[in-house]
Amino acid sequence: MDLSNFNEMIRFAIRKEQDAATMYETYANLAENPGTKRMFEELVEEEKKHKKLLEDVTRKDVEDYKLTDIPNLKIAEYSEEEEFKPEMSFQEALILAIKKEEKSYHLYNSFVKGTDNPQLKKLFQSLAQEEAKHKLKLETEYDQHVFKED
Repeated sequence: MDLSNFNEMIRFAIRKEQDAATMYETYANLAENPGTKRMFEELVEEEKKHKKLLEDVTRKDVEDYKLTDIPNLKIAEYSEEEEFKPEMSFQEALILAIKKEEKSYHLYNSFVKGTDNPQLKKLFQSLAQEEAKHKLKLETEYDQHVFKED
């Protein structure tokens, strides 16, 4: 993979979004808990939206993208990774999804460090930011539904 090729990196990101959508769709189809099933279905839709955005992105879009700091509730950092199982609880499913989004965030951040091209650096930062937004949404849900119950 050529970290200096804008189009190749967009294609890579599109494949990652499609792979994530497929994985979450598989989880949704197998999940026994209705809340877990619904959460995975929502994640499928989020990943499909990101894929569509990437399919239409131009270099100008990347230049105009506004980077912001995304809060980190650090739930992923204090949680053990979960493996999918059809009978998993909503809490376990949230942890699984949070960890997957965290991995994607770290992947794109590693790409930021792997290129000197300012345009690609911004592309990777924007992709990392989108993954951080996913993670924050899931961590907020965890905070509201799981911590609230404890």
